[in-house]
Amino acid sequence: MNPIAWFQGLDGTTLVVAITILMFVEEVGVPLPFAPGDLVLAVGGIAVAGGRVNPVLLVSAVAISVTLGAIIGRAVAELLGWDRLMRIAQPLHARGALERAAGLLQRGGWRTVFTARLIPGLRVYTTQVAGVSRVPLRTFIAGLLPANAVYIAAFIGLGAAFGRPILALIQLAEHQLVIALLILVPLVGVFLLTRAPARRILASLEAGGWTGPLRFSLDSVGVVLILGCLGLNFAGHAIVVAFGLPLFLDSIGTVLAGVVAGPWVGGSVGFISNLVSSNTVDPVAAPYGIVSFAVGFAAGLSRYLNWQKRTSGWIALWLVLVAIASLVSTPLNFLLSGGKSNVALGDSIYAALDGAHLPRVLAAFVGEAAVDLPDKLLTVIAALLIAQGLPERRGVGGTADLDLGEAFTFVVRSDRWVRKLIAGAVCLLLIWLIVPFLLLIGYIVEIARRVRSGARELPAWDQPWKNIKDGFKILAALFIWIVPSAVLSIPAAIVEAAASEGSGQALGGSISAVAGLVAAIGSVWGLVVLLLEPAIISQYIERGFWGALNAAAVIRRVRVNLALSIVVGALVVVLTTIGLIGLAAIAIGVLVTFPYATFIGAYLVGRYAQLTDRPTLRAEAMDR
Repeated sequence: MNPIAWFQGLDGTTLVVAITILMFVEEVGVPLPFAPGDLVLAVGGIAVAGGRVNPVLLVSAVAISVTLGAIIGRAVAELLGWDRLMRIAQPLHARGALERAAGLLQRGGWRTVFTARLIPGLRVYTTQVAGVSRVPLRTFIAGLLPANAVYIAAFIGLGAAFGRPILALIQLAEHQLVIALLILVPLVGVFLLTRAPARRILASLEAGGWTGPLRFSLDSVGVVLILGCLGLNFAGHAIVVAFGLPLFLDSIGTVLAGVVAGPWVGGSVGFISNLVSSNTVDPVAAPYGIVSFAVGFAAGLSRYLNWQKRTSGWIALWLVLVAIASLVSTPLNFLLSGGKSNVALGDSIYAALDGAHLPRVLAAFVGEAAVDLPDKLLTVIAALLIAQGLPERRGVGGTADLDLGEAFTFVVRSDRWVRKLIAGAVCLLLIWLIVPFLLLIGYIVEIARRVRSGARELPAWDQPWKNIKDGFKILAALFIWIVPSAVLSIPAAIVEAAASEGSGQALGGSISAVAGLVAAIGSVWGLVVLLLEPAIISQYIERGFWGALNAAAVIRRVRVNLALSIVVGALVVVLTTIGLIGLAAIAIGVLVTFPYATFIGAYLVGRYAQLTDRPTLRAEAMDR
């Protein structure tokens, strides 16, 4: 059935009745896995966005059905008693949720009912526990009514907010189906043709030990190497911008860092280089940080295949980097500049192919690849020649490692990890209510705290008030750290406002230049704070709010191992960026990408805090 026709053919009254019945049945206590209340309300919001349902009628009917259902559900649970309720809950795998709700309601008062009814996964269980615990009906209703108002407004509002984009995406998909098939078929063919080489590469990596790519040795990277690679990237890109060359030349240091120090350092150097460039010579460089991270990571993996030691490996690395850069940059080009690469050569090729009625995606890809082919050739040659001239690294025994493989898998190894991810997604969906956002930030801090203490799995969502307070405090601390960046941008804003009013000549060119320089310093400070975030959160975990503002202690953590600080700081920013990119694909981003990425980042911060605590690395020399 055509989804658009289905939505347009919905009868408003019938839909309202169906939603109210489903919500009532669920609130009474009958499980409806095929139609959870959150999804049912969101569908109602989508119908509101499509103009098929009167929002006042829908909200009123749902509010009455949810309230009556909860009151009846409480009475039913009271008649059943705790033992019978547990016997029913056991085969439904609901015992744990009931016990968590019971723990919350032990504190008593309507506020606990209100809080528990808003925690993802505990809404109906709170009603049942309130019944078996004999929470007074007046107290239960006092917490139930405001919680219902927030819950209904949030999910119907969510559906209404995203309803039109969802319908538009479906409509667009119908018209683009043929193009999608034309793209999909060649991709499948490429996959079938490259299966054998891919298997050989995986076998080589496995023979070399996966612990190489997935571990970052704290003493494997020198500070000079990292700073030198950042300098190479910045200098190369600055030359291109200054002379208008049809190249990028912003990845020589990235590839060098990857080949010499591994994928994580290479990716981090690339990402940070783009952030620096965006605050200085190239304002649009920041979004392409993901491209640079992928390039550095691929270059780092190539060292485990010994590509740098033979000519065929140089060619293979060149072609792999061209493919990665072109494939990842093309969608970014569409998002930022309508498919253009902002390089004259590539843009002229794109315009010519587009004028020849070639599909725009293919034309943009060819235009991007035309620039990446010579650019990555020069990059690989320069980086590998420099790498061959560097002295061999001396192994250092007895050093600590950061196991990134564990970081990326600890989420799925946790007990009930799917529910915990969904809880994070719900908090993200309700971000405009502020409190769920603080709850999510506090939960991320709690993950880091537990990891620092030695835990290796996600904690339960059982301390909402503590998480909310943690979220508020850490955001306040980070806000204070970022204030200098905002203050330094004020002179440039004043100069820009004066120029727009025709007062630019009165101010003079020197004043404008100084204001621009001060603003650039402020932007760089904002970048520094991003990289200092793991150290700031580590101090908060150890010493609380004032510890997070202790600049000397934060710098001490950074100096324990600068390479570790750069890699973890860059990875946290990269993971957040990937999560936000996934957020653009609403369902995937909210339900998977962003929570998963932020939980991994929290794990890395917890390990960073553990590794930079005073007793941990005291035996190691700082930044050899």
